[in-house]
Amino acid sequence: MISGTLMLDKNYEFSSKKLIKHIKKMIVFFIFWSTIYCIIYNIIGQIFIKHESIDMIKIIVSLIEGHYHLWFIYLIIGLYLIVPLLRLWVNDDNKKYVEYFLLLSIIFTYIIPQIIDIGSNYSSLFEHLNDVLEKYLQLEYVGGLTTYFILGWYIHNYDIKNKKLIYVFGFIDLLISIIGTYVILSTNTGKTLQMYGNLSVNVLLQSITVFIIIKDKFKNIQNKSNKLINSISKYSLGIYATHTLIIATMYEILEKINIDLAIINIPIVFIASFLLSYLCSFILSKIPVLKKIV
Repeated sequence: MISGTLMLDKNYEFSSKKLIKHIKKMIVFFIFWSTIYCIIYNIIGQIFIKHESIDMIKIIVSLIEGHYHLWFIYLIIGLYLIVPLLRLWVNDDNKKYVEYFLLLSIIFTYIIPQIIDIGSNYSSLFEHLNDVLEKYLQLEYVGGLTTYFILGWYIHNYDIKNKKLIYVFGFIDLLISIIGTYVILSTNTGKTLQMYGNLSVNVLLQSITVFIIIKDKFKNIQNKSNKLINSISKYSLGIYATHTLIIATMYEILEKINIDLAIINIPIVFIASFLLSYLCSFILSKIPVLKKIV
């Protein structure tokens, strides 16, 4: 969402050179971290931990696809590529069209697909409904995560009414994510399922809630006097790059010391991964050759 507010905002000085610069940065970032994770998991891990020979096909695929969390970089590059097109109509003059786009997207990309996704675990009828949605309607134009991108611009530029109601819904959606995953899906179906995908309604509403809270409570987020927020913002890309490795390491440590309670593990891993990722990003930013990849 925040990326959308920056790139689509009318006050943002847009140029093809800036766009190319952003895309190049993301490509360099991806290549570097994809290589690092490939070395760690598919070379070092393969030889010294699994004691297996190196699979060159697996290495090539790993380099191209990247570690699981690097999918986001592909997404960002894709969004950057369509920014010039979005800027043609995502503006104050076309507010009603933006709202129409968001309405279609929420209905056909979030609400209906999630109903189908949940229902398909109980009846094959929902699979046929999915065929109708994907094969016949083909509303790809309002699909995908572009919704977050444009929604960020919209919430940033316009005040949302009934904020308290949104906060309540945000909390309820959090409970739905937890209870729905455990009771409605996993327990009832006997499968390991979850209700908190990026394209699920509850996650979308939670994101909206968090965005509005931050917008209201930290209106001067770019104020230089707020050193903590600015520092976290400065190193956020590096935090993102390193956090999965630290999380995996933390869970291995917790497993070895036999701590297997989610209520304990999750807060410990969250705090430790954030602090250590921040530290790694800070250190890398001080190295001239590596500062461009954090």
